[in-house]
Amino acid sequence: MSSLPVCRAALSTPFIHFLDEHGRDPSQLLKRFRINKETLATPNLYIPSHVIGLIIDSASKASGHRDIGFHAAQHVGNQALHPELNKQLVNIVEISDLLNTLLSLQHLQGSHFKLWFESYNGEFRICHQSSLKVTNTSYEHANEFTTFLIINLLKAHLGASWQPRYLAFDHHCTPKAKIVGQTTEKKVCYGTRYSYVPIDFSLTDMVPLKRHPEQRLGCSITRVKGIVNTFWQEEHFNIDFVAHLFGVSERTLQRLFIQHNTTFRDYINQKKIEKSMELLQQGLSVQAVAEKLHYSDPSNFSRAMKKHIKLTPTQYLKNLTCTP
Repeated sequence: MSSLPVCRAALSTPFIHFLDEHGRDPSQLLKRFRINKETLATPNLYIPSHVIGLIIDSASKASGHRDIGFHAAQHVGNQALHPELNKQLVNIVEISDLLNTLLSLQHLQGSHFKLWFESYNGEFRICHQSSLKVTNTSYEHANEFTTFLIINLLKAHLGASWQPRYLAFDHHCTPKAKIVGQTTEKKVCYGTRYSYVPIDFSLTDMVPLKRHPEQRLGCSITRVKGIVNTFWQEEHFNIDFVAHLFGVSERTLQRLFIQHNTTFRDYINQKKIEKSMELLQQGLSVQAVAEKLHYSDPSNFSRAMKKHIKLTPTQYLKNLTCTP
């Protein structure tokens, strides 16, 4: 699955339904791929993501809609989401549960995209990136489809009239009026590092996550790390917050990390070093990085980096300039 990205065949059904409703017979299109509508709707059928890309691209050309990703997302039924994911989403009340369910069960949709969360300058972002080639025309359609699939799920919890302030896409294209109109600020950014949906949601909005009685914390390291990866840079983030969120003691949480060959503190320190390397590559000074990541002084930052990657920030930068 890692070498050949795949996705649920049913993800193509909204595009097929869109063609149907606009008087375009999709049977000839599907005949090219030796597949039919009934087969595509099979709940647990996965196919190579590039095949879905070809179907999406063909549907766009057949319909003449450059914004088919947006339109197809309005035709999403229960088929587009894996049955188990649908089952988990039915009784969700809190948005924190929705986000963590999407994070922990995204693999059920396939390996064709990656979903993660970020908290940036007080703004919460639901980020995603497709495995399709950026040069592929279907890349932008798939990006826009995923974005509006996420927005539709958010509307079920935030209200049908909810709209994001703006949207960000990592592909390049001219603005599409229908998509721009789905934001309150009438703003869409293109060519960003990855695609994301921003929402007004902060660390303080998180409430304790509901857990099924049979769900053991030992099986939830992905969910725990997902919370850590999202909020570790927030000012008031600590292990007490995470323990409270999952309804367990700090000691239980520490044991969970130890079972996975690390500790909570080491995991946070590793995140800080990874972020520091990214910031250094962007041209920030050692002192600026130390301040941004809340080290007491540059020397403490240097010692921490030396411990984790065997290089000080200065040595790391020197290695970067020497790399051909």
